[in-house]
Amino acid sequence: MTYDRWMQVTQSLDGCIEARNIQWQYSLVSMQGDRSFCVYQVPYTDAVREAYREAGIPFQRIWQADMWLEQNPTNLPQSCSLAIAEVNYNLPITKAIYESRKHQAEGCFHELNVQHAFSAVSMDGTYSICVFSAATAEDVRSLYRKVGQPFERVWKATFIQPNTDTPAPAS
Repeated sequence: MTYDRWMQVTQSLDGCIEARNIQWQYSLVSMQGDRSFCVYQVPYTDAVREAYREAGIPFQRIWQADMWLEQNPTNLPQSCSLAIAEVNYNLPITKAIYESRKHQAEGCFHELNVQHAFSAVSMDGTYSICVFSAATAEDVRSLYRKVGQPFERVWKATFIQPNTDTPAPAS
């Protein structure tokens, strides 16, 4: 999925998000283009639902998240190979529990050459999107299996953010 292709796919959303004062921060899009995780700065969560519905763009869930950052997503290298894990938690996860589990799994991270980049965790702690730098999605699945953490799905992703290039002034 390229920036240009993603912009074509989401073009119908542009006016709907602008009208609601929504600012697109970035998206993680599956290599097949069939899944995405989009981050917006919004005045209220329902504004995104309203915009998607108005544009006729289907969605699975729209939710507020707490961002647990190892690194700022906008600083990810363009060539970075990303894998996304979607995780449901039977008991809500807290940052302390998450950090403890991650610390206990350090050896597995090194063994599989997987690095945690950041996570978006639902405000109620029952769902998360975890972003990893990993060569393959299978490496991340193996990580979750080794540490005994169930996951919903893992997929390879492309990181896409707004084009912030400004044209050079005309001479």
